[in-house]
Amino acid sequence: MGGELMAAQGVEIFIHWRDYAVVGFIEVLRNLPRFIRLYRQLKRDISEYRPHRLVLVDYPGLNLRLARWAVRQGIGVTYFIPPQLWAWNPGRVRHLRDPRMQVLCILPFEPEFYARYGIDAQYVGHPLVERLRSVTPLKWHKPYIALLPGSRLHEVKNILPVMRGVKDLLPEWDFLVSKVAHLPEALYRQYAPDLPLIEGQTPQLLKGATAAVITSGTATLEAALLGVPSIILYRGNPISYHIAKRLVRVPFIGLPNLILNEAVFPELIQSECTASKVATALQHQIVQADVVKSKLRRLHELLGDAPAALNAAQAVMSTLLPR
Repeated sequence: MGGELMAAQGVEIFIHWRDYAVVGFIEVLRNLPRFIRLYRQLKRDISEYRPHRLVLVDYPGLNLRLARWAVRQGIGVTYFIPPQLWAWNPGRVRHLRDPRMQVLCILPFEPEFYARYGIDAQYVGHPLVERLRSVTPLKWHKPYIALLPGSRLHEVKNILPVMRGVKDLLPEWDFLVSKVAHLPEALYRQYAPDLPLIEGQTPQLLKGATAAVITSGTATLEAALLGVPSIILYRGNPISYHIAKRLVRVPFIGLPNLILNEAVFPELIQSECTASKVATALQHQIVQADVVKSKLRRLHELLGDAPAALNAAQAVMSTLLPR
């Protein structure tokens, strides 16, 4: 189960992740029959294939269940990018407490969290650090603001109209939209018909930007590592949001803010996510760009420069090959 990047590396993809890219409690409930069928199919396939090791990446709603089931079948499991259990419902950590379970983290504070629950988790580094080490900025004829409305259909529908509204309030700037390959161009044209679309060049787009407006997700950390002053947005189903607000135990939703333990990137969520508030916050970030960038440099110190992918691969191989 994976996507285009795994397929490009020669992995045979039976199930594409984009068909199951859902975030939120209500959204999951609406798709619950499909997820149950997926879970049953994966168990059948794994039982038939009998792998020497099962590697799970992120996606906790499904993968925590698969992990628990697999170790009961006697299959060793490597969980790379484990669930953010430190954010909510840490009781789920019990699913990873098994001698056949290997936990590989990409956030430096996670091993300490897991150690409190008797789990020997390993920090392997963050994949983005290596990936973003030598990024060439996108060439554009004038200074611009990067808009990253997300990689999921509902995110683009909810947030791109807000981002487009910022253009009307700050007409002196060019605004460039990051388009993901698996969503149709017509979707972006529906909500931002007059803004240029840049596909498949998110790091380059961010690197060349004066500032960025980003839907909460991994892209916020990309922007931070590239030193781009940014605003973090999120607007989802109101019921899902209020459920999450009661459960989540961390003060921020953005990874850079969580790692630095400071709101370096302003977060505008739900009712706060309006064009006028985004424009005001964006102007402040641009004026304070030097201060913001100085704070972002600490990220590199905290994350280090370890080759995360290589370390993760070696950790997996260590479970398969004789010492």
